[in-house]
Amino acid sequence: MKTLFNLTVVLVFFAINTTNLVAQKNKQNNHVTNISINNFSGSLEINEGFWTATKEKSTVYIQLMNSRTTQGSFFINFSVDESELTKNGSASFELNREVGKITFKGQFPVNESTGKFSFVQNNNFKTFLKGKVLTNVTKKEDYYFFKLFLGNVTKDYVSSVLKRGYKPTLKQLGKLAIHNVSLDYMDALEKTNYRNLELDMIVRFAIHNVSVNYLKELEQAGYGNIDAQMVKRFAIHGVDADYIKELSDAGYGNLEANMLKKFATHKISSRYIKSLLATNIHKPTANDIKKAKVHKISASFIQDAQNKGYDSQELAYYVKLKVRGRHKAKSKI
Repeated sequence: MKTLFNLTVVLVFFAINTTNLVAQKNKQNNHVTNISINNFSGSLEINEGFWTATKEKSTVYIQLMNSRTTQGSFFINFSVDESELTKNGSASFELNREVGKITFKGQFPVNESTGKFSFVQNNNFKTFLKGKVLTNVTKKEDYYFFKLFLGNVTKDYVSSVLKRGYKPTLKQLGKLAIHNVSLDYMDALEKTNYRNLELDMIVRFAIHNVSVNYLKELEQAGYGNIDAQMVKRFAIHGVDADYIKELSDAGYGNLEANMLKKFATHKISSRYIKSLLATNIHKPTANDIKKAKVHKISASFIQDAQNKGYDSQELAYYVKLKVRGRHKAKSKI
């Protein structure tokens, strides 16, 4: 799938009488973000509204927005190369793609421009999708269709996804588009231990920038057979080859995958581990280190407790002291 969709795409929709609508950004190759909608009520149609645009060199940054008392609001940011836009005299210009067309009323972007826009779906493309892509989305069909437009989905891309054995819903196809999941990426995953993934998991891998090189690094570090969900969690919490080596150098190599994820979640560094060991306690278990970090046990807390007569070489002992409130020493991590 080819796209010149180079900036962050953020869709924020405000439903009627609700403040729980969320647009969550997750970088994937610094180009796009994931879009999530929570507790949306009312129909969502992105077919007209207002636009603003700025231009830097050959890139045009466009914002689409609208506010309706009956259908909620939306705000969309995306960018295109100037060559994608077609001028219609001095009063309007268009962005044409296989999925549909946006007509922008107003002056072609030079520095800053504004106006109104309208979006029309390509019925030929909709007909092409029938029988190939499952919709099952009723009111949100227009919303997912607009995602296909933003991601510049083509018939060739859809056909290629189908040839690879996938049967995407319209919603899934929209996610593939927004998160720039290329056919090359799908093919590359098939050559790893993570072949035959469901489309939703492929999208999650793309959202969290799980590259083939990342998977190879995990395999070389001894984590080549963890399940896809754990790979995703590793990526979310920053578990990579460098972090694994850092912990190994501190004496905590070959951690069980879930414990490694917990270490990363609680930001347990080799520096933190070494500071605890410098208090002359016995080498603690990984689980005791995790509990110590959760309860904000620091080397200064242990040393202060020792100075006040609490004499133990077990980290778990100092965790119990903190939990039970028997030692009021300040703990600085």
